[in-house]
Amino acid sequence: MQDLTAIRSAFGCGESLAATISALARHSAHVRGAMLWPLPGRDETTLLTAGTAQEVAYGRDGAMLVLLPLVAGDFYGGLVGSADSEAQVEATADGAGAHFADDAVVRLMESYSCVAVAITHHLATRLAAMRRRMVEAAMLSATGRIAAELLRRSQAGKDRTISPMPVFAELAVAVQSTRETVSRTVSQWEKRGLVLRVEGGLQIVAPHRLEELVY
Repeated sequence: MQDLTAIRSAFGCGESLAATISALARHSAHVRGAMLWPLPGRDETTLLTAGTAQEVAYGRDGAMLVLLPLVAGDFYGGLVGSADSEAQVEATADGAGAHFADDAVVRLMESYSCVAVAITHHLATRLAAMRRRMVEAAMLSATGRIAAELLRRSQAGKDRTISPMPVFAELAVAVQSTRETVSRTVSQWEKRGLVLRVEGGLQIVAPHRLEELVY
């Protein structure tokens, strides 16, 4: 039922079409840290129906670059995946996915406009997000990147609250900084009253002041 609801939301379709789309999918659950894509022998495009993940690339020296964070409702792999052979998708929380064979996705896009619109929207959003990250990496200081990332994450939460509490090590990877820098910066902002640790998360108390720190 959860997957069916996620499919309806992702494709903007009715219950009947969602059931048709769901029947074409391979459904599975995964745990945090699992490798989600690529998988040997599977040419699939996946709808993340629960949890969070991230598309990352690793350098030969072991350095990791976060290309794109993913939340429930996003797609990864196959037709929407990175062409870079070193890119992969890893789960950052327990979750689930609906996996579609790439040729099935093409047929759905040809048959149903809502599916074509959903995939196109995801690709456009993906491109904009990756372009924004490239600009931030080149133009912003570590403080600016941390502020921008926290502001982005808080937009999806109630009362500007990021829930669960961000893991500083993961946040550091996302903004291409160090855990120590992230921890020190957030602690300074807490003392200044810009952010507040609340039960289960981190609340952005003064978003306008964080915006001033971005550039």
